[in-house]
Amino acid sequence: MLPTGDVQGCLRKLETLLRIVKYPGHVDYNGLSKGDPSAFLPILSFSLTTYSPPFAEQLVAAGLELTGKTDLRFTDTLYKVLRDIFHYKPIVSKQQFLQRGFAQRKISTLCDIIDLVLQRHSELKKPRVRNPVPHKDTRAEHHPKLTKPDTSSNIERRLSVMEVQIESLCCGLKRLSALEDHLEELTSQTNTEKEQELITISRESWENLNGRILLLETKLELGHTKSGFPPPCDSSALFHSFSSKSDASKGDIKDRLERITNIPSMKSTLCAASADTW
Repeated sequence: MLPTGDVQGCLRKLETLLRIVKYPGHVDYNGLSKGDPSAFLPILSFSLTTYSPPFAEQLVAAGLELTGKTDLRFTDTLYKVLRDIFHYKPIVSKQQFLQRGFAQRKISTLCDIIDLVLQRHSELKKPRVRNPVPHKDTRAEHHPKLTKPDTSSNIERRLSVMEVQIESLCCGLKRLSALEDHLEELTSQTNTEKEQELITISRESWENLNGRILLLETKLELGHTKSGFPPPCDSSALFHSFSSKSDASKGDIKDRLERITNIPSMKSTLCAASADTW
């Protein structure tokens, strides 16, 4: 804020600021020196809405539109901008600003407003400072440095791939477990079938079976003996030879019959068979 002094000193300061902002309109110095509001409003409108487009956009985004308003509404919005955007309290009130007079206070406030707009314009147009690169790394062209968002997206992709691989592995393990269960079932079924194929014979039945076999063999031998006697015209040597063989065969048959008779389960069978045979 300019120190209080004569009106001409304030006007010289204002003239310098208007050259800085390149104010294109006519400056009514006579009206300014008398405190006429109509001489101040065009300069304020240009400084706040035209000189700095970035600042004008900031005002619109904040809901503080200054264009197309009456003098009263323009003044109301102007004081909201000074309060909310610049946190500046002018030395002249809204009622005093819309009245004639208070020229020195009005000019001083106008100079302060132009200074605030210049500072905000410099802040909005200031380029971002980048860290200087000491030397060019050719490897960076092939492997660009990842920012935090890129790194997080790469990690998410890797996690997704790992989840798919784990899911596939789980499916493979489930299939392997099912195959093992099926193989175990088939092995158990095969063993059961083999056990079912085994025939268990009691000792009594086995002895009975052996007896029947001996009985059949005996019948067969007896049949051969009866059919094998030589005719009466044969020589005595042959007769004696055949007789000796016949005796031996009969002795063997007797031994078999005794063995069959010793089998308890075959007594009834032997008796029936002997009755049929003899």
